[in-house]
Amino acid sequence: MNFGKGLAIASLIMSLPGSLTQAQMLGSNQRAQIPPQLFYKIAIDPDQPQAIPTSTPTATPPARCGPHWAFSIAWNKNSTLMAAGVGSGNRVCGRTGDLRIFDMSSGIPRLLRTIHATEWVESVAFSPDGTRLVTGGYDDTVNVFEGVSPFNHLQTLTGGREIETVAINSNGTLLAAGGTDAEVRLYLKNRRNLFTHVKTLTDASSDIEGVDFHPINGQLAVGERSHRVRIYSGISPYNRLKELFVSRGQVLAVAYNPNGTVLATADDKKKIRLYNGTDPDDNNPLQTLSVAAQILSIAFNRKGTQLLVGYRNGRVHIFEGIGSLALLDTLPFVAPPSPQYALAFSPDGKWLSTGRDGDILMFRVDGVRAPTPTTPASSTEAITTAIAATTVNMTAVNMTAVNTTDASTGTSTKMDNSSTLKALSLITLLTAVLHSIVMQ
Repeated sequence: MNFGKGLAIASLIMSLPGSLTQAQMLGSNQRAQIPPQLFYKIAIDPDQPQAIPTSTPTATPPARCGPHWAFSIAWNKNSTLMAAGVGSGNRVCGRTGDLRIFDMSSGIPRLLRTIHATEWVESVAFSPDGTRLVTGGYDDTVNVFEGVSPFNHLQTLTGGREIETVAINSNGTLLAAGGTDAEVRLYLKNRRNLFTHVKTLTDASSDIEGVDFHPINGQLAVGERSHRVRIYSGISPYNRLKELFVSRGQVLAVAYNPNGTVLATADDKKKIRLYNGTDPDDNNPLQTLSVAAQILSIAFNRKGTQLLVGYRNGRVHIFEGIGSLALLDTLPFVAPPSPQYALAFSPDGKWLSTGRDGDILMFRVDGVRAPTPTTPASSTEAITTAIAATTVNMTAVNMTAVNTTDASTGTSTKMDNSSTLKALSLITLLTAVLHSIVMQ
């Protein structure tokens, strides 16, 4: 009888590790389903004290009038650097801007460098290999910097008017820039690793709103405000290959997915169109998706499986799919409503950044709890607000700095630890009972 009890108890003990493993897997799956979490808000008003730790102090710029916009965001290839193009003021009080570069290697944004400009900085882009950082601005110039610290200025490319969009091809040899003069200028890298103007594309009849290079064959997609997207060869003589009449409204953004199989366009008629990226057919898009608000920006993730869409009303949607999109998630809303001018996934899939009026919002999107910022605020450093909440009520928003652990994180951790301790205690108890029975 004692022997039978011993076998039963031994069987129970042997089954416990499997049950414990299942419980741990369930907890892991629950953590993997954590929705996007807002964890940092970087204020971009240059006249306000800032709480971001700064490693490279910069000269204090003259006071600037508002409003302030984050027009563009770009990440380097290994997700350690994030660059933002900022604009301040208007034609009445004067316009200025700057390029801000943040270190993200620790998971918390750290301001490395602020490079001041005389006009809005509308567009920023890292070269695919991370060796170059390019900006386009309303001062009618394209500026090229080193892509790593200390971000030395390498050259200024002139020509064009009010540069709104820049892009570099996949091997870093060709740079495209378009602006409000309806022209796209192409610059080719020379033997000195500097860019030289090689051609101006003059087919458009209105502002150039977006340019992007196909990541495989190097073709260039150009979106112009009045209805069209044109495709050009990425090698000399850079001929126009195709013209897509994609919208009755204004084309506001174009983007290839990372393997070039899909070309996405967005317009002010609340339409997203997906085309075959290699051979887009004007009459046969892969999908035409209607949304509820006016679109301002789009961006693919590194895998090409998700498309970010930013709206004028301040919302950001994440769509999932390749060639056919379905709504996956909505980013937590942050009041007040503010147009989403810039969107960018980090290449490693951990972070998502959005640029809007007054600030840059940082989200954790890989299903892992966002870290709690540990850097204390200082009135002598630059301002960023740490957000612990994962959702923000539209009618009652408190944007003060929070430096406490997310309650849900603590609860989850306590539950996991409690389950593990209980299981281990039960194993210890049953082992003792079995030993007592056997000894009898």
